[in-house]
Amino acid sequence: MIMGLLHHDVTLLNFGDAYPWQRELSGFADEWIELTDITEAHLFCSHEALTEIGHRLSGRTSRGITYIGSGNYHYVTYLLLSKINRPFSLVLFDNHTDAKLTDGMSGLLSCGSWVAEAAARFPHLRQVLIVGVCAEQNHSPSESLGKTVLWPSVGEPQKLLSVIPTEDVYISIDKDVLDRSFAVTNWDHGNMHLRELLAALQTLVRQKNVLGIDVCGELPVPPAEVWRYTDQLRLNEQANLAILQSVLCA
Repeated sequence: MIMGLLHHDVTLLNFGDAYPWQRELSGFADEWIELTDITEAHLFCSHEALTEIGHRLSGRTSRGITYIGSGNYHYVTYLLLSKINRPFSLVLFDNHTDAKLTDGMSGLLSCGSWVAEAAARFPHLRQVLIVGVCAEQNHSPSESLGKTVLWPSVGEPQKLLSVIPTEDVYISIDKDVLDRSFAVTNWDHGNMHLRELLAALQTLVRQKNVLGIDVCGELPVPPAEVWRYTDQLRLNEQANLAILQSVLCA
């Protein structure tokens, strides 16, 4: 089997106008999907909204690297995983497990429940490896049906490979896994160095068959307030570009 990133196309999802301010990153976009008009999609996503998002995603010409926007929309990864039709592992870099049940929220998918839903519903998903999860969430969620492995820190990237049971992997990155000196999100942060994340990504791309990658963790900022957050937005763009370069050049 040939190892590496299967597709190199870059897609930007426009939920909350996060990427118009990241002009250098936007210059790499092969596709831009407009989603700002979809209601019932912030944090919790209704069935109707999920269906419409899935419909718009289905028009993509390739499935390489997808920038999702704020972590409030991380559940979009669920839709991206749903199209994989062969055994694979999800490698999730995140400060949270995103594997909680949406109690009392029947019919809704959320940024905090999508991992549990994916593990329960997708038979081709053999394992979820969550790297960088914070200590407060350092437990194995029962909702993930025993498929979840928690890996608090990257450590030696080669060791990650030893716990991944499949040659095919999908990589999802929430920048809240990083220390705040490397990215700024609207969630609490982990303490991972950007260099550690990039080393792990390069190892995975070089030694696994990577079916796709997505990145979230943008800072939601109202257009009128962008001038207040110029430094934070630029920091996030730098992290996004570093991630892009590391996986394309691995």
